[in-house]
Amino acid sequence: MKIHKYDSEIPAVEEIGHNLFKIVLPQPFYAPNNIYILNGEQPALIDSGFILNLGLLQQAMKKINLPLSKIQHIFYTHNHLDHISASLTLRAYTNAKHYGMQGMAKFVGNFREHNESFQRTMNRLVYKAISNPEKRRTEIQQSEKGYKELLAALKGSKKTNPILKMDIELVEGDVIDIGDRLIGFMHTPGHNIWHLSPYILGEGIYFTGDLVLQNISSIYAEFDGNLSLYHKSLERLEKLPIKRLLPAHGPEPKDPKRAIKVLIKTLSYHERGVIRRLKLGSYDLHELAVEAMGEKIAGSPYYVVALAIIQSIILKLITQNHVRVLEVDPPYEKYEWIGE
Repeated sequence: MKIHKYDSEIPAVEEIGHNLFKIVLPQPFYAPNNIYILNGEQPALIDSGFILNLGLLQQAMKKINLPLSKIQHIFYTHNHLDHISASLTLRAYTNAKHYGMQGMAKFVGNFREHNESFQRTMNRLVYKAISNPEKRRTEIQQSEKGYKELLAALKGSKKTNPILKMDIELVEGDVIDIGDRLIGFMHTPGHNIWHLSPYILGEGIYFTGDLVLQNISSIYAEFDGNLSLYHKSLERLEKLPIKRLLPAHGPEPKDPKRAIKVLIKTLSYHERGVIRRLKLGSYDLHELAVEAMGEKIAGSPYYVVALAIIQSIILKLITQNHVRVLEVDPPYEKYEWIGE
């Protein structure tokens, strides 16, 4: 059964614990996705990845003799397309129950239209940050690549339903029995307001999605992210008896507690840096992002992510009446410090 055309090499399947496996799937934007498999009495997935790479996931799972049709549960950390868009096609090939945060599916509705709105948010950041028309165009073309591939996937299959649906809507405190394990859920908003961190009861294993990565996760404060909630989720997670922290991108940190502390410190460091810079004069988002993350961030796949992080800090400072917007040539704008 071939779900989508794919050209990449079949990913390896890494056994990382008892009946616990990891598959690293490529995607057209940001870092590759880690898809986790709980291969016990009732096989389960943590996220299902980007829609065009569902075929790769299927082929990789054959390496452990686990067809997609045997999956009984799929737990989604949040609704961003690199984590959940395969859900739109999966229902045609498996009877697995799909689980997500209560209200998430209704918020998303039509996945194509939802991501069109998200893409406009990303484009607004570029227009706010860059005054040069050619540089704007180049950055927007880069950021739209993944969205255009999503559109192609939604149009190219009769077995794809663009309406996002969860079979079971979760709230914190819910526990799902998958036979040999119990899965609990923490609501960990910040990167995304619907973000959940599933965990295995009694084992100290937490699947943190995009909450805890090697670097700061994106925070699209104009759309579905919130810097203050991100801080609170990290601080809450830091206090828990975590033995292993399994992120959706990048390697597993050797020291989970330290990884969380480093993120908290890095966020605070960037906020202090923004304040320090604005006290010297007016700056735009591009200048502040380059100052915080280096010249190489401009033109990289992470450029809009960097803009989003800096903007989340700016919006927080505006709310606190510390910063004001200077409308230089709308939508391009700069920011100025106005006091404590």
